[in-house]
Amino acid sequence: MTSSDTPWLQVPNGWDAPSQVLLEHAHRRALTALALDGPAPAHHRLRAFYDVDGNYAGSTFAQLEPVHPDDITATDLHATSLLSVRIRPHATRRLLNDGLTRTEIVTNLRAIPDAQLQVADAHALVAMQHLYLSVKTAMSPATTRNPDAWVTTSKLCARKRPDLFPVRDTRIRDYLGIPISANGYGTTWLLFRALLQDSEIITAIDTAVDATGNGEHHRVRLDTSRLRLLDAALWTATLR
Repeated sequence: MTSSDTPWLQVPNGWDAPSQVLLEHAHRRALTALALDGPAPAHHRLRAFYDVDGNYAGSTFAQLEPVHPDDITATDLHATSLLSVRIRPHATRRLLNDGLTRTEIVTNLRAIPDAQLQVADAHALVAMQHLYLSVKTAMSPATTRNPDAWVTTSKLCARKRPDLFPVRDTRIRDYLGIPISANGYGTTWLLFRALLQDSEIITAIDTAVDATGNGEHHRVRLDTSRLRLLDAALWTATLR
């Protein structure tokens, strides 16, 4: 990993850091998704995604009460399911019923330090990995040798730590050009960390938020996390 003098640049041992080519491509795509011009401006898409009278999950996914940061609840599973994924009965029982699986997941959840992705160091990233992998295993039947419920896992982790976990799905992965790999979650997190450290991206997010005209003509309840807002801009850009 990199020097302790710059913890926000650390890469855990064994992780695949995004290449410079990928970083530059993702940067361009993110700015395109956050642009206020074109046929589908970012502020129009965000306004629709976070409209409390609309049918998108934006104003509900991370904000649906009760929010218990150190536990997995039925509300978390419902909020996650609003992002077009299904949490099956066996996974529901593992996540909510007392037992070794639930104990491991809750322990890993509580071990994640209080941080935002843009300043996450190697310790925080490895703690994220432990939660992610334990949830991913719980999402698949016990007979599955190589559990691959990565989309649902990413969404549940994002519900629990909205400042740390991007909503990683095939749409956003393909839009940003993230390669498919066994540990693609690590590359994704490092890529989003770099995007959220970029002043041009930060300005574009804040400008798009200001341009939504929150409260003028729509009942809009935006997320407060820049990561969530970037996620929303990217995902809605894939719908064009």
